[in-house]
Amino acid sequence: MTDATDLFELIRARHGHYCPMSTLGGRLGLAAMQALGSVAAELVATYHIDTCAADGIALATGCLPEEGRLSICNDGRHRLELRFAEGQGVCAELTAAALEQAAVCRLRLDAGEAPDLVLAALRNAPAEELMVVKSLIAGNADA
Repeated sequence: MTDATDLFELIRARHGHYCPMSTLGGRLGLAAMQALGSVAAELVATYHIDTCAADGIALATGCLPEEGRLSICNDGRHRLELRFAEGQGVCAELTAAALEQAAVCRLRLDAGEAPDLVLAALRNAPAEELMVVKSLIAGNADA
């Protein structure tokens, strides 16, 4: 999917409401896919905390949990690992600044502000402000 606006609407539909963490999950997935480049192979994903971000990750990467391609390893890190079957891939991890922005967005949404305006900053911020993306070597979970 190339249109991020459409992606965020699909995330909202899957998740059931507008949400900062599902939005950030979409951004993590998009950044990881961009780092991998053109992908013709099937990927598997692991997210390291059980949050709403999983819905965004699933749709941005195509790694759906219902197909067994997205698993949760609940060790408390907002880290996505996206890998080819051979084990190499990328990880994308949210920064503290991204999590702070998400908390502010949640407060604004809870106060009744318009979702599209509130989530625009998370949807449109440069990826390097929200996350760190690194290559993973086959067999290395902590690169």
